Amino acid sequence: MLTYEQVEALIRFVAEERRGGSDLSVEYQAGGLYLRAGGDRGAAPRGPRVEPAEPAVSAAPPQPEANEEQAAGEGAALEGHVLGSPIVGTFYVAPGPDAPPYVTEGSRVEKGQVVCIVEAMKLMNEIEADVSGVVTSVVPANGDPVEFGAPLFVIQT
Repeated sequence: MLTYEQVEALIRFVAEERRGGSDLSVEYQAGGLYLRAGGDRGAAPRGPRVEPAEPAVSAAPPQPEANEEQAAGEGAALEGHVLGSPIVGTFYVAPGPDAPPYVTEGSRVEKGQVVCIVEAMKLMNEIEADVSGVVTSVVPANGDPVEFGAPLFVIQT
């Protein structure tokens, strides 16, 4: 499911960048989203139109339930606190290609410290540590795709 921020970014994109009657259709696992900027209001949409019954808005983004069952799916039980990905996207260990990584194995992290970036739909989402401790494992490789809830780091508290 798209987050409130992602939907808001799509709406801004359509409104600002795609003037002149352009349509944007986004499909994801649970369905799709159809947005239109300008153009002929009487024209039929080109793709599926999904209208939510009631928008879900929360003050904090949803946190995945990262646990040892998910970690076991990665091939081995990960011991310690598993920080899972809050979104689907591409995992990056650093803010840029030439920049040093935010953290590496053995790094001490504090709760709220940025530990990586997950790029989703061209948006760079900084992921923060949800506990303080020492990083014992960086699970995905730089540039790997990650799913919602996939283990990113193991942190020994």
